[in-house]
Amino acid sequence: MKRWFLAVLALLLAAPPALADAFPERPMRIVVPYPAGGTTDVLVRMLQKPVAEAAGQPLVVDNRPGGASVIGTGHVAQSAPDGYTVLGGDLSMLVNPSLLKNMPYDTARDFRGVTMLARAPLVLLVHPSVPAKTLDELIALARAKPGMLNFASGGYGTSTHMAGEMFRRAAGIEIEHVPYQGVAPAMTALLGGQVQMYFGGTTTALSYIQSGKLRALAVTGASPSPLLPDVPTFESRGIKGVNADTFWGVYAPAKTPDAVIAKLNQYYTAALRDPEVLKRTRELGLELIGNSAEAHTAQMRQMIKDWGEFVARAGIKLD
Repeated sequence: MKRWFLAVLALLLAAPPALADAFPERPMRIVVPYPAGGTTDVLVRMLQKPVAEAAGQPLVVDNRPGGASVIGTGHVAQSAPDGYTVLGGDLSMLVNPSLLKNMPYDTARDFRGVTMLARAPLVLLVHPSVPAKTLDELIALARAKPGMLNFASGGYGTSTHMAGEMFRRAAGIEIEHVPYQGVAPAMTALLGGQVQMYFGGTTTALSYIQSGKLRALAVTGASPSPLLPDVPTFESRGIKGVNADTFWGVYAPAKTPDAVIAKLNQYYTAALRDPEVLKRTRELGLELIGNSAEAHTAQMRQMIKDWGEFVARAGIKLD
C-alpha cells in the first residue's frame, strides 16, 4: 500500500512539468478587452499568425469589450491558469485598481506578465471647429472658458484617459472627460465633432491629420514622433508631466506554470521579430519591446503603484 501511494504521489508531482512540456496541444486564445478596430486589437491580430506558427497551434482573438476593460480582463483572471487563455492588455488594467471599486479581480495578485509588446506616443488631436491652432492657443482658450472644452477617451483608465488627466493637471485647465467603449468609437466621435479633443495614437490619426479632418497640437514623449516631425512635444511648449505614452502587453493568470509562461514569452517575442510585423509596426510608429516575463511582471506591479499615486494626487474620480 505504501509503495502504491508513493508511486501515485510521484506521478502527481510529475504531472505539471509533463503538461507544460506538452503545451500547447490545442488552439490558444488571446482576449482583447475592447471592440475590434482599436490599436490593441490591430496589434494582437498582427501577431496572430506568427504566434500560431511559433506555437504550432492556432491563436484565436476573442474581443470582449465593456466595463472599462474589466469584462475581458476579468474573464482572463478567472480562466484556467494553463496558458490557453491570455490577455492582450494595455494601461487600463494597471490604472483600474485605483479608479474602480469592487473589481472582480486583483490585478497585481491575479496576473503575471508574459511580455510587453510595444509602446508608442500619443498625439493631442482637436476637431477643426475648435478655434485653436497651437497648444498655447488651446490652453489660453481653456483658461478663458473653464469647462467649455471636453476630451474623449477610449474608456476609464486607458492611456487616452490618463493623458487627458495629465494635460488637465499640467496646464491648470478645466476640461470635461467623455469616455467611450474603445478608441474606435472615441475617434469616430471626434471626427464627427461630438467631442473637441482626444489623445490618439499617431498611426491612427496620421491620415486624418494629413487630410485636414483633425488638427495635431502636441505629442507625448521626450522627442517628436517620426510620423509627425513638425508637431511639438508638450515639454518643448513648457507643459511638463504629460507622459502617458500608450503600451501593450500580454498577461496570463498568476498561477500559470513558469514553464508555460516561458513558452508563451518565446512565442510572442518571436512574433515581434517577424519581418512582416517589423515592417508594419515601423509604419505604425510603434516601438517593439519583447522583454522577459519576469521583467514585465515587475513593470506591471510598479506601474500599478505609480498610477495609483498619480490618481490620488490628481483627485481623479469616475464621472
